[in-house]
Amino acid sequence: MDAITNDEKWLIVEDRFSAIPNSDFSLSNAVLLQKSNFEENCTSETDRGTYMQGINSFKSENNQLAILPDWTSLNVRLNAEQLDLATCEILNYKRLLNMQHGILERKFEVITAEKNHIEVSVERLLSIVQPEIGAIRFSVKSINFTGRISFLPVINGEVNFNNSEDDNPEWNVLQSKTLSDVAHLWIQTRKTNFQVCEAMTYDLFKNNAQIKYNPTKIEKQKVAGFSLVTDIKEGDTVCVYKFVSILNSNAHSYNELTTLACEKALQAKHTGWNELVDENIHAWAAKWDSITNNFDEPLSKEEIIKHYQQICSLK
Repeated sequence: MDAITNDEKWLIVEDRFSAIPNSDFSLSNAVLLQKSNFEENCTSETDRGTYMQGINSFKSENNQLAILPDWTSLNVRLNAEQLDLATCEILNYKRLLNMQHGILERKFEVITAEKNHIEVSVERLLSIVQPEIGAIRFSVKSINFTGRISFLPVINGEVNFNNSEDDNPEWNVLQSKTLSDVAHLWIQTRKTNFQVCEAMTYDLFKNNAQIKYNPTKIEKQKVAGFSLVTDIKEGDTVCVYKFVSILNSNAHSYNELTTLACEKALQAKHTGWNELVDENIHAWAAKWDSITNNFDEPLSKEEIIKHYQQICSLK
């Protein structure tokens, strides 16, 4: 967890695994808000949510924000076994929100039903410098597993569109498209002409060396993305970087929405994870400086949480 600060007052920490939703670990950049759901599969998890400022659900009388397709989905398979946190033994679990840097982190080990033992490290951010950009670093180290490891980074509309018993979904899908290096899901609200396009691309590394090959494309009605497969043995580490843009028709014209979303996702990949983290840290530092300059004493943890929530609030 490279971004951890030594000052505990900036951290919200959880050291016991639970699939129960916890809003304390939500991320936001004041334009987008992402709940703290897991990237990988967890069949006992009940609450996933990506939201955008000012985009309310037509089903709610209380101006509740509409749920967008999930940009965080990144399922993992070990040979034919899908990683499911609900059925694994979880060891050494830690999740923390670094409010000083605006980064959510998890690190843990899992032993699957097939006795495959791996170590997982995940970092997630929503950029406050580029508020239409989100990024994830997802790393797996093999403790005892030898075989084929698969990653499925996708834009997933199936989990967030509507309940299976609901005849009035929030969104209609205009296009699900996967090209060689970028994929997007383009949607429109049912009762207005408001549109959103989420686009994603990726980088794949093994033992710090970039892997380049033609991935398997995933292109379903409500899902767009890739299947990335590589061999792994005991001691190897494979890391997937996921870069996502989320654009809407209030900020961009309809006829350029998909093209621009794909361009911005690819540009985020070109910028790279490390630079996105660095610019986010510097921007958060400026925000915190502007707040702390109004106080004679250092902020308490309670005051930090209050101001963090105010910075991140969506209307």
